[in-house]
Amino acid sequence: MSEPTAHQLFAPHEPVTTTRERIIAAAVDLFAEEGFHAVGLDRIIQTVGVTKTTFYNHFASKDELAIAAIHTLERWETHSFMQLIESLSDGSPRSTILACFDALDRWFTDIDYSRCLFTNACIEFPNLHDPVHQAGAEHFANIVTFFQKQAEAAHADDPEAVAHQLELLIAGAMTIRTATGDPHTAARARPLAEALLNTALP
Repeated sequence: MSEPTAHQLFAPHEPVTTTRERIIAAAVDLFAEEGFHAVGLDRIIQTVGVTKTTFYNHFASKDELAIAAIHTLERWETHSFMQLIESLSDGSPRSTILACFDALDRWFTDIDYSRCLFTNACIEFPNLHDPVHQAGAEHFANIVTFFQKQAEAAHADDPEAVAHQLELLIAGAMTIRTATGDPHTAARARPLAEALLNTALP
């Protein structure tokens, strides 16, 4: 059985019907599986079954497609992840923060999708000013924003610092999961997050 696609895993509620949507959905998986630079435009066109003319009717370049793929996966994953967090949290800021690690643990142990398109984008396009790099980095900035809002709601003394520390734990768990295949990295990071909250929250 082939590995499920990102769309099947994270956005079954969002139909992929138009040609543009099919190109993006295919690009998400190809870029995540093999890398942005390793996947040529011909490969994408062949996978979707369109012509180059059709492709350029929707995207000016492969880089423009890469950015669209990153933003699309960000939307898909965020929707799916937030639903899971809500099911695991009692609604309090502290519980919501810790539920992020529980949700990530569910993904790592239950979902056969260990690739991280956002990290790949930052690594393969190392120039901080490159639009593809910036699209990937936006994912991590969104994580900080989410944690900072929760830390503010929990009346932390320094919500921004707490948010960045939690981001390091999340990013570390994601990176080690991708690098080693170890499905338990989020579960191992959770006690560290709990210890951080015990110190940082009143």
